[in-house]
Amino acid sequence: MSVNIFRSHSKHSFAKSGKTMARKGTIGAFLLTIVYALITSIFTHDIGLILLTFSLPLICVLFFGLTYSTLKNELIYKLLTYFLVFSSWVLLFVGYKINFQTEYVIVMMTVFILIFQVVPTPKKLIYYGVSVLPGFFIFLILSDATFQFSAIIIFLFLFAFVLSYIVTLQRRELLRNLNSNSSILKALINNTNDGFMLVDHLSKEIKDINQRALKLFKIPSNDIVFEDKLDDLFYEKDYINKKRNELREKISANGFYEDEVLFKTHDGGQFWGHLFLSPFVTKKNNYYLLQIKDIDVKKKFDQKITENYEKYRFILDGLEEFIYLMRYAGDKKGTFEYLNPSIEKIYGLKKHEFVTPEIQKKVSSRYHPEDIEKMVAKKKVMIETKEKTIFNYRMKPFGKEEYIWIEEIVIPKLDDNDNIEALLGILKEVVPEK
Repeated sequence: MSVNIFRSHSKHSFAKSGKTMARKGTIGAFLLTIVYALITSIFTHDIGLILLTFSLPLICVLFFGLTYSTLKNELIYKLLTYFLVFSSWVLLFVGYKINFQTEYVIVMMTVFILIFQVVPTPKKLIYYGVSVLPGFFIFLILSDATFQFSAIIIFLFLFAFVLSYIVTLQRRELLRNLNSNSSILKALINNTNDGFMLVDHLSKEIKDINQRALKLFKIPSNDIVFEDKLDDLFYEKDYINKKRNELREKISANGFYEDEVLFKTHDGGQFWGHLFLSPFVTKKNNYYLLQIKDIDVKKKFDQKITENYEKYRFILDGLEEFIYLMRYAGDKKGTFEYLNPSIEKIYGLKKHEFVTPEIQKKVSSRYHPEDIEKMVAKKKVMIETKEKTIFNYRMKPFGKEEYIWIEEIVIPKLDDNDNIEALLGILKEVVPEK
């Protein structure tokens, strides 16, 4: 059975729960009328009266059948109100016929008090009271009951009626507050960009779903989703089973589990979503709450960047110039993020050799002594101005003893605070001017 925490304006859910309530009320009424009919047969042997009282449980059986029909809830509850009024007139008529015996009056007033408790709204309670009260006056006047006894019965009826009316008002106010809070919760859940699902912990059945999740999974209606289970949401059918140990470990350590998952839509399609799964316990059931954020566009964009990176890397790796990208993180020393293979042709080093601290010191020792001071000065200016700078210097490539001239173009990349976060370097061997 589904629950209705997230869904808004779910006519099916209202019809289903409303008819279930009517069904339970009818079962209660059936039991009450059976007991009443049996007790009434003690006070009278009139076959007509006995058949009349036993007609009430038969009418309850009829109403029970109506709860499985296509009749609207409003009509069923309206017919139920008419049945309560009719039953009350039967109570009074039988009381009149047996001259309102004291023992019977106790049973009759007990039934009235029980009826007061099942009438759901103040408006319906007033309608019921106005419809039944004239019967009291008519049958009491026609009977041989004394004025004092009649007054006591009327007083008990009115007292129970007023008390029930106050309780009904309080119940209505409580329901309004609950419905208001429920509406706020549903509005928040259904106006978010994330999909929410409620899944039973043991059966893994989907118990509730918000509007966004319906759209994400392209589910045409609320009803269809409750045929699915948790495993049916994932494009990889065995996802939960494969991740079971990791899921338990993360929930045990953090209280939740999250992952980027490929989901399956109802029409057989797919989309990437960020899954946030957290368990929680209620008095009757344990559930998983699933929060799903659509990251399909982001995932495809990342995939496109990866494809472009590979494409541009192929281009950069084929250039004769030595290209490098050095990344800075705060005050930490820069680290090389990319080096193309041309470093070997210019420096005489392989990429994996160049990035070690030991080789970096050896590279510094290969610069021409006359150029080091100029290079340091230019680097200082570049850091201050944060502008593109061209360095011209001599160095001895590893494995050679002759200096070559190098032109190195360094382009700073700035972050949002105008701090250098990366340096792009382009080096090539040049012929010195004579």
